[in-house]
Amino acid sequence: MTEAAPRTIVAVKFAWEKADKTYDYFVDFPVEVGQRIYVPTRRGEAKVEIMAIKTESEMASVAALRPVEDLRTEEEKQAKYPNAQRMFSEDRTMLDEKGTRSIFDDVDR
Repeated sequence: MTEAAPRTIVAVKFAWEKADKTYDYFVDFPVEVGQRIYVPTRRGEAKVEIMAIKTESEMASVAALRPVEDLRTEEEKQAKYPNAQRMFSEDRTMLDEKGTRSIFDDVDR
């Protein structure tokens, strides 16, 4: 009998969490700390940041969905507002000065 390799577990942080609270998810694809991934929640998918990679956890019960694919060009990755907020999200959507989606996002397409 062979023993199965342990699954990778990641501690992720949701953007709306004020404290340093993290949640654990299983992952079946290569990951690294700081990477952004999609995870399932009660309200659908959420984009989260990986804060730590673990080998075991009693809290993990659900698998992460997929990594976030960064579609921005190098210029878009470097583009920042004067307050240092980025101008474009990973899916190339323009963000406002507060880092939220532009109110004109649907009009521009």
